[in-house]
Amino acid sequence: MNEYNLYSVLESIKNDENIPDSLFEQMLNDYELTSKDFERGKTKQIEFSNLMTNKLFKKENKQFHTILSKDNFSNLTKEGDDVPFLVHQPLNDHSRTSLSIGDILFSYRSGQFGDLDEALKTRGIYGIGIAISNPMKFDNQYQDKDSYKNYGVIVFYPFKLKEHLSVRDIQLNPQTINLTPYNGNRNDSLQHIPKEKHYNTLLGMIISKNPFIKGFLEFMNLNIEKSIIPDNLWNQLDPKNSNDNQFKYKEKFKDWLEKQGKVSSKTQSNYVSALNGIENTWNRNHEDKIKIWENPYFIKDNIGKEGLFSDPHVLELNESQNRTHSSVINYYFEFLETLEKNRGINRIYFGAPGTGKSYNLEKFIKENGIADYSDKADCPNVYRVTLHPEFTYTDFVGQVMPVVTPINEDGSNTKIEYKFSPQVFTNALKYAFKHQGEPVFLILEEMSRANVAAVFGDLFQILDRDEKGESEYRIDNLIISKEIWGEKSTRKIYLPRNLFIIGTVNTNDQNVFVMDTAFKRRFEFEYVDANEIAKDEAGVVLNNFKFRFSNEGGAELAIDWIEMYTTLNHFITNKGEIGLGLSEDKQLGQFFIKFRKNDDEYNYNQFKGKLLEYLWNDVQKVSYSNVSIFKQELSNFSMAYRKVKNKENIFSQEFLDQLNHSKA
Repeated sequence: MNEYNLYSVLESIKNDENIPDSLFEQMLNDYELTSKDFERGKTKQIEFSNLMTNKLFKKENKQFHTILSKDNFSNLTKEGDDVPFLVHQPLNDHSRTSLSIGDILFSYRSGQFGDLDEALKTRGIYGIGIAISNPMKFDNQYQDKDSYKNYGVIVFYPFKLKEHLSVRDIQLNPQTINLTPYNGNRNDSLQHIPKEKHYNTLLGMIISKNPFIKGFLEFMNLNIEKSIIPDNLWNQLDPKNSNDNQFKYKEKFKDWLEKQGKVSSKTQSNYVSALNGIENTWNRNHEDKIKIWENPYFIKDNIGKEGLFSDPHVLELNESQNRTHSSVINYYFEFLETLEKNRGINRIYFGAPGTGKSYNLEKFIKENGIADYSDKADCPNVYRVTLHPEFTYTDFVGQVMPVVTPINEDGSNTKIEYKFSPQVFTNALKYAFKHQGEPVFLILEEMSRANVAAVFGDLFQILDRDEKGESEYRIDNLIISKEIWGEKSTRKIYLPRNLFIIGTVNTNDQNVFVMDTAFKRRFEFEYVDANEIAKDEAGVVLNNFKFRFSNEGGAELAIDWIEMYTTLNHFITNKGEIGLGLSEDKQLGQFFIKFRKNDDEYNYNQFKGKLLEYLWNDVQKVSYSNVSIFKQELSNFSMAYRKVKNKENIFSQEFLDQLNHSKA
C-alpha cells in the first residue's frame, strides 16, 4: 500500500454534476495543484496521487469526526454498491473550524426502528472515510440561521466495513459510552471527537471485526492499539496472519509454481482451489482450525505434511479428485520450505577499499527476495545509512524532540509537545513487522567508522538469532514498542525473521573504532577478496579500462586496469626484493576507481586524483622496503602528478617486471 491511485476518484469528483468546476479547482488548490496539473497527471496517475498523499493519508495530528445518517450515506449500507466518495452537507460552524483535509470521519447510521433490539444491532459505524477536501461553500441558497447548510465536505471511502460496529458494541464499552454524537446532539450532521483515546478505542473495536482493513488503516497513519482488542483477537491479527498478507501468500505460491515451469496457469488455479478445499475439509472435521493463506506456518509447524497426508478426510477428498490434493500438498510444503530459507541474518562484508562490498550487498538483496533490486532506485524494503565518528544511538534509533504545533488556524497560539522522532533502525523494524511476508534489509555502511557498541546500545541483546531467524532474546524498549504497536503498547521488541542487518567494513580505514569480540560474534563476517574479479551475468569483466602511457624512447605502455590493480595488490603484499611487504589492508579493489564509458579524460583524472594519491601517501610512504612502486627519480608527489597529467609512465621497473610476468 505504498502507492494508492486517487486519480480515478478525482475524475469521478470532477465529473459529478453536483460539484461545479470552481469547487473542483478549489479542492485542487488546497493540495497546491491546478486543473492543468490534473490533466497532465492522466498519463502518470501514481506520481500525481503521490503529490496528495502526505497531506491526505500521512497527515499528522488528524482530527476525528462522526457523520450521522443522511440520504447519500445510505449508499454505504447497500450491499455491493461501490462508493468511492460522498459529499456530506451540511456543516455547522463548529464542524467547519475543526475539519480539514486528511481528517477521519466515522460514518454512523442512526434511523428509527420499532424494535429496540433491532435498533441496537443495526445502528452504528458502517464506514471510515477520509476528508479529501477542506470545508467548501457549495452555494448561497440559505441565509442567516440556515447558512451552514451551504457548506459541505467531500469524503473519500476506501472501503465499507464488512461487519459494522453496532451501537450496542459502542455503548457497552466504558471508553465510548459517552462519546458524542451517540449520546449527544443528533441534529448535527457532523460531530468532532475530541479525545484521542475515543477514536483509538473505536479503531480497535472496528479492527476486531474487520481485520482485512488493518493494513489500510496503517497506511492512513492511524493508531491501532493492542490494549483495546481482546488478546484472543489480537493474536489473529498478527501482521503475518492478516488478510493483507493472505493475498500475498496466495500470489507468491502461484508465482513460485510458475517459476518451477512444471504446471500450467490453469493447473496453478486448480491447485489454489484444491488447497482451499483441503482447508474446508479439515476445518469441518477438526477442532484445531487451519488457514492455508493466512497462517501457513501453523500448518507446517503443528500438523506437517504427513499429518495432512494421513488424515482420512483429506485422503477421501484426494481419491475423489484424481489425487490432485496429494500433488498440491507436496508443492505447498516445498514452497514453504523455500520461503523459510530466507531467514534473517546479521552479516558484515569486509575487505580493502573498492573491492565491491556494496556490489555484494546489491547481489545479496537480489538473491534474498528482491530480484529486480537496484541501488539506483528507491525500494521501500531497503533502509540504508552510513555510519561516521559522530553517529550515535539517537541517530540510529530516534529520540524524543519538542514539536511546536498551532492551536488555532491563524497560528497565533501554539503549544509545545514532545514526540518521538524515529530513525533508520526503528523505521526498518516497524516496516518489517508490518510486512512480514516480505524481506526487509537494513544496510549499515562503514560500520567501523563509528562506535557500533554505543550505536546499538540496548539493541545489542536482540542481535542473537534463533534457528528461525528471530531474536533469541527480547528486550523492553517502550519508545520503540509504542512507535511500532501504538501508544499503549508494552510489548517487548525483537528482530523478526524477515529483517536482515547487513553491514560493510573497509579494512583500510584509518582511526577506526575497534569492534569488540562480543559484538562481532553476533554477525557473520564475509571477506571480499580484493583479487576476485567481478563479472556480469554474461561473464564480461566489470569496470575495466585501458590506460596508455608514454615510456622512455617514445614507446607506448598500455595497461588494463584489471591487470594493473591485481599486480599492484601482489606488489603491495610481497616481501623482500619483489614487493613492499605490507598487509592486505593496503590492497585495493576492482571498484577503487569507477570508470565512465567514452570519457577518457574523466578516467585519467581518476588515476591522478585518486589512485596516485592513495599509492603515494597511504601505501608507498608506510613501506620500509628497498623497492618502490614508482620510478626512483620521482622524489615528490608533484613530480609524479605532472607525469600522470602528461600521460607519462611513473611505474618502477620492478613493478613493470611483475606486471609483464603476470601477463605471461
